[in-house]
Amino acid sequence: MKKYIEILVLISIIFMSYSCENYLETESNSTFTEENAFSNLDFATKEVLGIYSNFTSVDLYDYFLGLYFKCDNDIECVLGANDGGKYSLAHYAVDEGTSYLEEPWNLLYQSIERANICIDNLPGSPIWEGEYENEARQLYGEAVTLRALCYYELVSLWGDVPFQIKSTQAGDDYYLPKTGRDSIYEYLIQDLKDVEDYVPWMTETQTAERVNKGFVKGLRARMALAYAGYSLRNGTHETRRGRYWEDYYKIANQECLEIMNAGKHQLNPDFENIFKTLHAYSQDLAYHEVFFEIAFGRLISGRVGQSIGMRFTTSPAEPKYGRAAGEIRIPPTYFYSFDTEDIRRNVSIELYDYNDAGFPSQQRLVGRTNFTPCKWRRSWITPSMGGDQKSATYTGVNWPLMRYADIVLMFAESENEINGPTQAAKEALSLIRQRAFPKELWSSKVVNYVDSVSTSKESFFNAIVDERGWEFGGEMLRKYDLVRWNLLGEKIRIMEEGCKKIINDDPEYANVPEYIFWKYEDDNETMDILNPDYRLPETSIESYTRSTWLPRLSDSQKASFITNFERVANGYDEAKNNHLYPIAADIISASNGLLNNDQIP
Repeated sequence: MKKYIEILVLISIIFMSYSCENYLETESNSTFTEENAFSNLDFATKEVLGIYSNFTSVDLYDYFLGLYFKCDNDIECVLGANDGGKYSLAHYAVDEGTSYLEEPWNLLYQSIERANICIDNLPGSPIWEGEYENEARQLYGEAVTLRALCYYELVSLWGDVPFQIKSTQAGDDYYLPKTGRDSIYEYLIQDLKDVEDYVPWMTETQTAERVNKGFVKGLRARMALAYAGYSLRNGTHETRRGRYWEDYYKIANQECLEIMNAGKHQLNPDFENIFKTLHAYSQDLAYHEVFFEIAFGRLISGRVGQSIGMRFTTSPAEPKYGRAAGEIRIPPTYFYSFDTEDIRRNVSIELYDYNDAGFPSQQRLVGRTNFTPCKWRRSWITPSMGGDQKSATYTGVNWPLMRYADIVLMFAESENEINGPTQAAKEALSLIRQRAFPKELWSSKVVNYVDSVSTSKESFFNAIVDERGWEFGGEMLRKYDLVRWNLLGEKIRIMEEGCKKIINDDPEYANVPEYIFWKYEDDNETMDILNPDYRLPETSIESYTRSTWLPRLSDSQKASFITNFERVANGYDEAKNNHLYPIAADIISASNGLLNNDQIP
């Protein structure tokens, strides 16, 4: 029996949607068969683009996979109280009835089904051989990669999950049990290896909105490191590495080395420009630092610069930049962890936000918990979204999933794991730090620093942990990094303790000023903060305003401050390592008894 498919909504496996059973009992009105769908290049391309389309859904990278599922950690946090929904997701305070658990699961499996249809039908199709065979294999490689990405997200969030690598056919058993994550990773990592040469480099595709060879290899490295690292195991609730973890460090190392040696990607020499380019709805085609972006549409999808990013609490009728909630927060410990000369700090986090007709205010100086990830700023969006678009939620700014800097640091990490801090590992770390500091400081901030952290394998690993934090803060990579390093609980606890030390004027944070002196510059468009990192004895400085800073908060302000970061720390149980999420109740009830939440300790 020929299976029929709709162009926009393809059949989902029954456990993905509890209404699926009724759907499968109904004859499809579409006459667009799989045979037709892959009969020519145009139709086949549309089928593959249908996989991408799910990634822009409100309930996937647009909101939850990009943000709330990947909080709380030592850099990216949500400070609101548990609400049975998105804040509870961030705070590790969920059960199988919590809102928003079901939608991402269903969308990921729907995307997998779309990918499976393409993977099943492209080989043997009329375009597989002949004039369009290269294009057909590229489409096949894209489908394989996007399927692997979906499973990477599923395994990262839920642990062992059902594993389906064939498209659903009439008569299939739709009820699938869980497959162990090691087996899933082993299959997909080999799968990615098999299609590496099908997909061109970004220098040929000239777009980061479609899968390219660098992303295929980079995703393979990222998944290999996840496999080699630690995670909470279903059933036994032990935290351990993948069964062949040493081999997978070698896979990650080789993939990253091949990308670096290929010379197809470089670091953009201007760190800030990476993110400003995204806000201008453009792509960096000179350096190709960003490997892959989720392609959102202005006023249609994407909350980058809105739900995540600098806060814009504007109230006038015609605000210059519009409003931005900035729901994802950053603890002050992150700001004060940077070297004061590090160029990345004031791109990643600022001590001011915007208010009153789009002008900056000192609100963050007194707001205590209003630090936000400032790689995303409504003021950078070009053309501006003020005026009649002041309340627009969907900015359409693309979300980057991988950068070349990630490849360089994954290489340094895997090289250290295999061989210790070799010269190659040191050179990789140095490359990242060279961009982070002015050239005249390289002797101390790059050469001397890298030498100082390369005295042992452990010391170099700790430097990688720090460097990835400084490089990727606000890009929502930190939680998965900490999980595979088995450091999530430790780093959250250190962050909470550090926040308390800051407001209690502990000597460890003697560089945190009691008062900050600031003034507006450039027609009120920027704020000059005189002493973000040191204390001044003066009670007044001409032309500067003095504002009380963190160590001088009142008792009630300190209590509120502590409550927020205790909420972040208390949701996560370090002893249980409870980073995995429960499967939604409706999905379990529709699984014919095959699914349960044995990953929850």
